[in-house]
Amino acid sequence: MNQALSPLKLLITGGSGNLGRPLSDLSARHWPTTSTYFHNSNVGGGTPIQLDMRDAAAVHDLVRQVEPDIIIHAATSDRSEDMPNTIRSAAQHIGETAKAVRARLIALSTDVIFDGTQAPYDEDSPPTPVHPYGQAKADADRILLDTCENCLLVRTSLIYDLHPSNEQIRWMRSAIKAGESISLFEDEIRQPIWSWNLAQVLIELAEQDITGILNVAGPEQLSRWAFGSVLLRAIGYNPDKVARPTRAAEIAPKRPRNCTLVLDKALGLLKTPLVPISEALGNTS
Repeated sequence: MNQALSPLKLLITGGSGNLGRPLSDLSARHWPTTSTYFHNSNVGGGTPIQLDMRDAAAVHDLVRQVEPDIIIHAATSDRSEDMPNTIRSAAQHIGETAKAVRARLIALSTDVIFDGTQAPYDEDSPPTPVHPYGQAKADADRILLDTCENCLLVRTSLIYDLHPSNEQIRWMRSAIKAGESISLFEDEIRQPIWSWNLAQVLIELAEQDITGILNVAGPEQLSRWAFGSVLLRAIGYNPDKVARPTRAAEIAPKRPRNCTLVLDKALGLLKTPLVPISEALGNTS
């Protein structure tokens, strides 16, 4: 990104995560940026600060200290047994605090708030979650929109890159290392998005005043098998030797099948193009 950007001060939650790492890197190139983390201090850029988002006072104190113009809530959860409540409480605390300091809030949502039976889903589609994570994220979305009127929810899909810590890569490498065959669903459809592409979109949106909900995902509809096979080849594995196609309908019947999102609104609004996986992986090689 070479264009001159307006002077802003950003606070990014989850600065060492799948999205937070490239997002905080890009943000810090242009603006004063504070990047929070919970366990992993290896944020992409900006000033790293440890934060437990379940602690309302800690969230409030940090935001008052930083005085951000924009808060981008990219933290997901701590992956503990209490993950659903962590997601809800983090949304409540960041929403209330953003409202209190009159900061613009951009928060990341997910396509798995839907049950996968009525795709494609546009911004007005009501949530129909079928598992605890989807329910927690749907609740968090409602909390954020109800709490902070200057809030934009960016609903997205699987976030990938080739960084070893990226969740889409990490779990497959772990399985291969353990000598396990990787099961990839051929009947589950998603729209994976390159982490750096989504980060660029969020940087663009930071300077806009759009609120409500915006679907932003990859331009391709891919099965988990097709997506995983591309990633495996990119990191040097033959998917036919280390993975096998399976059917979610047979072994995980409560997972949503098709979470395809309608992207018309984003395509009409954004200058940043949504990048297909072939182009993204070419850029990361």
